[in-house]
Amino acid sequence: MKNLFKNTEFVFGVTDYKKLPKDIGNEILLAGRSNAGKSSALNALTENKKLARISKTPGRTTEINFFRVNDDLMLLDLPGYGFAKSSRSKKKDWGSLLGQYFQKRKALAAVIIFMDIRHPLKESDWEMIHLCKDFDVPCIPVLTKSDKLSNNNISKAINFVKDKIPNSNPMAVSSKDIVGFDKLSKEMLKFLA
Repeated sequence: MKNLFKNTEFVFGVTDYKKLPKDIGNEILLAGRSNAGKSSALNALTENKKLARISKTPGRTTEINFFRVNDDLMLLDLPGYGFAKSSRSKKKDWGSLLGQYFQKRKALAAVIIFMDIRHPLKESDWEMIHLCKDFDVPCIPVLTKSDKLSNNNISKAINFVKDKIPNSNPMAVSSKDIVGFDKLSKEMLKFLA
């Protein structure tokens, strides 16, 4: 199967709701705690190791970064939550921007919540899950770094998340081994209008 995400390109980053592009097409938010493996997962999904900057220091993404998949689909990489190395005022801006985005944006199709498979469903993950529920936006729980666990423990982690988030379809991925991204891309496409 051809990878729809292969030609994804960075477009720009924003910190202000007024600077968002036209509200058309579909947008999928990529959310997760800092160091959950979000940027690595984006690079693995798109088969482009240089698309999203990866840092060993958590909290490097400081804007909402827009990536164009095609004329009808954008991926939005949010700043990691839970440990940002940015100033407090910037973090407050994200909160306000995110609130407006969920409230007003018609293009929002789904949110992928990336979580380290060894530490899923932290308080900040639940905040994002509740935000999705409040605005009736589908969320896809994705457990990253599955190469760190045995198959048995991967199954346990997936079932744990499935039990905690009813009607969800959690999946495990490994950016290191490039595992699980076909399944993730198929799941993402289900939510496009």
